[in-house]
Amino acid sequence: MCKQLDQISEVEQSLHASVALLQQCPDISVPDAYHAVMRTTEHLFWLEQELMEAYDFPSRQSHLEQHARVLRGLHCAHSAVLKGSVEHARYAGGKLLLDWLALHRDTMHAVLTIWVSYCDNGLVKKEKHPHQVSVIAH
Repeated sequence: MCKQLDQISEVEQSLHASVALLQQCPDISVPDAYHAVMRTTEHLFWLEQELMEAYDFPSRQSHLEQHARVLRGLHCAHSAVLKGSVEHARYAGGKLLLDWLALHRDTMHAVLTIWVSYCDNGLVKKEKHPHQVSVIAH
């Protein structure tokens, strides 16, 4: 199995732990806990981007656009968090993020995982044009 996929799984587990801490920490610690969730999310997305680039993933652009939308939402909520809105932090950095992450994992990440597996098993053939590939099915 691809080591990068293992790293992504580890960081995703770390993100779940960060979200759990955000949900349970005292209100005074929420800004720091929210910031940790943001940093871990950014790291997770960076790892996924590196993997997509390494494997020349054809759906990379739409995948990255999803990441950008999530990060934008987290950064927009961050200003409210810095002004003391514990509710924004726990909702955006907790429920919304985890709901989105579950959907992302079951859809876009699943497709990426299949693509990586096909590439690693020699089932993808690069054509003469850089964005043209064929999947070899027997």
